Amino acid sequence: MAITAVAYAVTDTISYTSKTTFKGTPSAKKPVNVTYQGILHIDTDPQGQQPDTAPRTSVYYSKGYKTNAKYFPFCNASEIDGQATLPAKCKKAIVGSGTASSLAGSPGTTGSSIRENLTVKAINGPKGKSLYLVLNSTPDAPVAIQNRVVPGTMVKSSGAFAFLIRFDVPADLQEQLGLSIALTDFNVKVPGTPRKVKVGKVFKKLGYLQLTSCKGSLPVKAIAQFKDSTNGNNIKPVTATSKSKC
Repeated sequence: MAITAVAYAVTDTISYTSKTTFKGTPSAKKPVNVTYQGILHIDTDPQGQQPDTAPRTSVYYSKGYKTNAKYFPFCNASEIDGQATLPAKCKKAIVGSGTASSLAGSPGTTGSSIRENLTVKAINGPKGKSLYLVLNSTPDAPVAIQNRVVPGTMVKSSGAFAFLIRFDVPADLQEQLGLSIALTDFNVKVPGTPRKVKVGKVFKKLGYLQLTSCKGSLPVKAIAQFKDSTNGNNIKPVTATSKSKC
C-alpha cells in the first residue's frame, strides 16, 4: 500500500564547499596531484523540514583543475548497480570514498522524515567521461541499499570553470511508497595519491585530479535541480557558491 503524503510549500537550500590539499606550486607545465574533498548539504528555510527531491545535482570544478580519469581503470555501471559485491576490476576503479545521508517524507513537513545513513564509493566510469557515486546503507539504516549507482557525467564548462559533473539520481531513489526522498548530505574525498597509469606508450604516476594553477583560492559551485512538489514537480534550480583556499 502506498503511504498518502501531503506536500507543503518549501524553500529548498543548498550549500557546497570543497577542500584542496597538495604539495608544490601548480602550473600548466607541471600540474600537481591534488586531494579534493566535496561537502554538500541540502536543507530548507526554515531549517529542519523535508526538502523537495533533487533528481539532478551538478558540481563545478574551476579552471585550475584537470582530470586524468581517462587513464585510470574503469568499471561499467551495469557491473555495479545492485550487485551483492563489487567485481575486482571495479575495486581497482575506486578513486574516492565518503558518507552520505537521505531523508524520506512529505516535502515541507517537520519531524516525520525517515533518515538513512549511507557510505559512498566514487568509482571511475568508461572513457574518462563519467564518475559513479556508489551508495550502500549502513547496518542501522531502515532500508537496505546495496551498491546503488548514482551516475555522474563529465561535461565541459565555461567561464571560471573547466568542467562539471552532472549527477542524476535513479527514479527509485527519488521516491518510494509515496514518500519523496532527498539526498541531503554528501562528504566525499578523492585522494591525490598518484597511481602508475599508462599514458600513450609510457607509464606515469598521476593523481585522479591535478591542479594547474591557484592564486589564493578557487571558485566553487553546485546547482541542485529540485522538483517543486507544490507546482506540478516543475524544476526549480538552486545554486550554491563558495571559494576553496589553496
